[in-house]
Amino acid sequence: MSNLVWRRYVATNIEDWLKWLRNVHIPSYIDLTQRFINLTPAYRPDSEAVFNQEDPLLSLLWNEEFVLSLSSKGLQVWANGTVSQFVDELMLYRKFPEIVQIVSLIESNLAWFERVYAFARADIIFYLRNLGRNI
Repeated sequence: MSNLVWRRYVATNIEDWLKWLRNVHIPSYIDLTQRFINLTPAYRPDSEAVFNQEDPLLSLLWNEEFVLSLSSKGLQVWANGTVSQFVDELMLYRKFPEIVQIVSLIESNLAWFERVYAFARADIIFYLRNLGRNI
């Protein structure tokens, strides 16, 4: 099922992600990430890592400027979105092999990414409420 907020988010950020992916050795990045996932099945991102985008696994899923630009309805759609929906929107860009490789990594570890993102999203929602946003 399509998520229009994720669709706009991916469209807004795809150019920057492709630049980044084209400047890293993707097989090494995927191998390192897979090892991290295997060694830390109970990983919970630190809120500072989320907000400072220090966590490369979450940097694809969090862009403060984008989230702050959403309307109240957009925030509701975003808050109820899933990593699976994000992956669906990424697949619109499957003509780029770099995207296909990252999607494959996420899909093969979907439960892990969903759980980690749920923790990060809770921190983000708390942050947004402190800013006075109705979410």
